[in-house]
Amino acid sequence: MSDQAAGLRARLSPGALSLRVVGEPEGEALRRALATLPAPEGRTWLAVGEQEVGPPPAGWLLWVDTARLDVADLYRRLKLAFPVGPGRIPVLCWLHDSRGGVSFPALDEESARLLDNLGVTAARFLGIELIRDPASWLSRHPSMVQASAG
Repeated sequence: MSDQAAGLRARLSPGALSLRVVGEPEGEALRRALATLPAPEGRTWLAVGEQEVGPPPAGWLLWVDTARLDVADLYRRLKLAFPVGPGRIPVLCWLHDSRGGVSFPALDEESARLLDNLGVTAARFLGIELIRDPASWLSRHPSMVQASAG
């Protein structure tokens, strides 16, 4: 119940920015990630699940569990979650290792190659730019640049 109440308060908060999360993060790991994710001054992030209906989010995040890396599943999720339209959508590719609870773990060569291929495929067929650096993602996201300037 307290999680629902906190979610409702965050939705009503004028400083909250919705962040559509694609993938299956564990609750506590997602809360820690949101706490470290940079946001425009005075704003906070509110995670919105990929199945939730609502207004367009301020940003997008792809949750990648490197302990259970399934690139085909990640691509299907991206394909289902994103609206078809012109332009390239910047998506933060958040890497998390559920075995050790570590965000942005070092990747082995095969995993790095698979994620690179996912990025190329998502860009070519879905118009999605997967960005692994949170600061770079924030600077390239049109609504975040406008929110920071305003």
